[in-house]
Amino acid sequence: MTGALARLAALPQPWCEEALKGALCEAGAACGFTHAAVLTLPSTDDNALATRLVMGNWPPAFAKGYEQAGLHRFKLVLGPLRTDPMPFVWDAETLFGTDEADPSPAARFVAEARYLSGVILPVHGMSALSGALSFAGPHAPPGEATVRELQLFAFAFFGMLAACRFEENRRRNPLSGRERDCLKLAMLGKTSAEIGIILGLSEYTVSQYLSAATRKMDASNRTHAVALAAQLGYLS
Repeated sequence: MTGALARLAALPQPWCEEALKGALCEAGAACGFTHAAVLTLPSTDDNALATRLVMGNWPPAFAKGYEQAGLHRFKLVLGPLRTDPMPFVWDAETLFGTDEADPSPAARFVAEARYLSGVILPVHGMSALSGALSFAGPHAPPGEATVRELQLFAFAFFGMLAACRFEENRRRNPLSGRERDCLKLAMLGKTSAEIGIILGLSEYTVSQYLSAATRKMDASNRTHAVALAAQLGYLS
């Protein structure tokens, strides 16, 4: 065991993304990986599927080459990530055909970067894929014990990352106090008239506050604004 979880447990609170990135890279290095990254995969149609790099130690040239080689849309990886919550262990020969006489551009890219094997660890929420941690390097694919430890690390990591972003969103809350009050009551199913009675405001004033909040959230309607504000922590 490499102490990956211990690295997260040792981080001081409040957690920050820079510290999480450091723990991610240290955990990868302790397992013999040279490349560590946090990836997201938007829920969308198959034609638009692509991973997005959130953070990690990928040099800019590697990140650019990864995208240019089409690896961010590589369906043999994206398919399992979307449909299977278990870690995806891979090696370059099997996945990209690096041992072929005339390798593809993607195969040549990973071979030159010594991106030869690794594991991708998806983290699914209650209804969708939240993201994945990716570890890769020049050595043989990781063993079962390492994969199990890194899977637990991934679950803890994404929870801590979500907490960081939730707190950051709350600090940057663009809504006024009255806009938050109106959205909170709208979240409980109250009409503008009912919100006005509770807050001692006219129905027109309540509608103005809700319209302003909807514009600030770039939401399509009041219900959408409530959902976005709650998700981002603005109503806490």
